[in-house]
Amino acid sequence: MKKLIVLLMFPLFIHAQLYRPQGFSLTVGAEDSLTRPRGNGIVDMLVQRDSILWTASGFGLSVTSNGGNGWKVFTSREYGGKGGPSALALMGDSTIWIATAFDTLAREEELPAGGGLRFSSDLGQTWTRIPQPIDSKDEQEYSPTTTVIQNITFDIAVLDTTVWIASFGGGLRRSDDRGASWQVVTTDGLPFSALQHLNHRAFSVISENGNLWVGTAQGISKSSDGGQTWRRFTHQNQDFPISGNFVVALAWQEYTNTIWAATIEAVDTSEVRAVSKSVNGGETWEVMLEGTFPHNFAFDDSLVYVAADEGLFVSADGGENWFELPPVIDGQTGEEILTKIHYSAAVTRSSNGKRLWVGSADGLASTADNGNSWTVYRSFISTRKAGVPAAYAYPSPFSPSRHDYIRFQFDIKKAGDVVVDIYDFALDKVATVREKEQVPSGGSFDRSVKWDGRREDGSTVASGVYFFRLKVNGKVHWGKLVIIN
Repeated sequence: MKKLIVLLMFPLFIHAQLYRPQGFSLTVGAEDSLTRPRGNGIVDMLVQRDSILWTASGFGLSVTSNGGNGWKVFTSREYGGKGGPSALALMGDSTIWIATAFDTLAREEELPAGGGLRFSSDLGQTWTRIPQPIDSKDEQEYSPTTTVIQNITFDIAVLDTTVWIASFGGGLRRSDDRGASWQVVTTDGLPFSALQHLNHRAFSVISENGNLWVGTAQGISKSSDGGQTWRRFTHQNQDFPISGNFVVALAWQEYTNTIWAATIEAVDTSEVRAVSKSVNGGETWEVMLEGTFPHNFAFDDSLVYVAADEGLFVSADGGENWFELPPVIDGQTGEEILTKIHYSAAVTRSSNGKRLWVGSADGLASTADNGNSWTVYRSFISTRKAGVPAAYAYPSPFSPSRHDYIRFQFDIKKAGDVVVDIYDFALDKVATVREKEQVPSGGSFDRSVKWDGRREDGSTVASGVYFFRLKVNGKVHWGKLVIIN
């Protein structure tokens, strides 16, 4: 009997871990668009021609070709349609592909939806828009996906001239004509049904040396003949298997010819979240970093970087030993990354040397000296440029359990004490934050202080409307914030 997929009910907590709302983000003004990327939740990165870096966030796409000294920003106004980029890929070395996602209201719930794909062959000057692939309700060969809701493209790969997409509710699909038409592909020989088969819910796809690798909610599949035949690897069908069947990311380390996978537990209680790697084409897998939720990988010859919920990890010996990079603080501006959650990493190369980039839930950072010094890029509205308000708090609404910290943004002209008093709606004080700001001589500088949403006794404040009083260099500024627990 033909089935119509109206809404995919795969547990939503999994999706929330993959594509979080960008809690630390605040849209930047036109003047700032060339000095920093757009958005602070950097969900993906892509390196083009060694030195060009593309970054993706819920607020748009940004690109730099000069080591972060200048940025070009693309939003939905430029690339068309709804949403922010959820996946990036290159066709050859000239055409960039992106997929987008957005939130929509369906059945009185806010649910994620696929915004389609776009590609550009001129570094973003012009874009070709492709609707999110869906099926006709009259499809008879398999169970059709007839909606963009929960039909999000999480990954894109190019093999020769064929574009492959991993689209959760839409499954694994291929296009031989640059998105004009799409063909559903299953790696287990079963008629497609994302509702019935975990293996048809695709999350990751890569190509390497003529091979295609696909990660789903039920393992990894590999094809060496363009998708005609497949071999599957699961936690259950090998002596040395992947750690878990939910495969959220795949990557190929060319220097060592190694496949790396972010393998999370699916439905079997023996599965664990970890990193799995194979040096022999998937015949056996080695499991490491157990207990972490990895999101992505980056490589610098033999070095391996893993971006995970628990931090950014690096190994120089193929994963035998791992080291966590310390907290990221910009020595010039004082800006810092206030979360351990990292979504992405990349390495660029230029005549000035190599640079590591890390994308977190709280901004982008780069280092050219192995983390000894950092440059931090964060989106915010400059109070010294905007003038009004003189101080503000973000994100608002603020959730202490989801955002870790709220920032109070202001500008300062000379070194001095900064005091922020937070009051509840009855104007009873609940907390005080004190910092001493050191600034270079001359000019005005953007600064912020942080608060974790806790009272003086360590307890978390209740949901509600709060006020803050910020005093800097003798001047007092008032503002409001909303807390939702």
